Amino acid sequence: MKKIFFLLFLLMCQLSISQNWLDQKCEVDARLFPEDIDKASERNFLDVIINQEGKIMVNNKDLSILNEAKFKEYIYFFIENPNEDDQLAKSPKKAMISLKHYNHPEQFEAIEQQIREVYYFLWNNYAQEKYEDDYINLTCKERSKVQKEYPYNLYLPKKTKEKEKGKPNFAGPPPFEGDVKDN
Repeated sequence: MKKIFFLLFLLMCQLSISQNWLDQKCEVDARLFPEDIDKASERNFLDVIINQEGKIMVNNKDLSILNEAKFKEYIYFFIENPNEDDQLAKSPKKAMISLKHYNHPEQFEAIEQQIREVYYFLWNNYAQEKYEDDYINLTCKERSKVQKEYPYNLYLPKKTKEKEKGKPNFAGPPPFEGDVKDN
């Protein structure tokens, strides 16, 4: 029964926030840096990569066979770890997810949105439990308290700037005194 409720709620989340990341009323506290990822234990870290073939690899396991609802469920169980499984994050505060792709921006955005929806689901459940109200109706201060219990630990590598026009892709080795000069 819980799984059915979970899936129905995820569907509602998909419909309600599929275009926006929340309501832009309050900032989502997202301060995850590469050094945080390096310090994370293997148990608390989920490395999601969309490889060149478009397959979703999670900690080197092919999860592209999972549909959207099953993938969200996988992310939910990783963060929440309701059964205290040794293979999942120790606590929601320590759970970290890194998301990368190799030339699949549309699929990347879809996966990022699915992860956001899982976080929203977790925040909403906690808000209901603590404040007896939906997360979206909370003040910024209350939202911040909810996010401290379930921090948004999603690391997205920074996008590189597009190459400037006219500049070569490879500059070659630096010049040194012994170079032969044409006269």
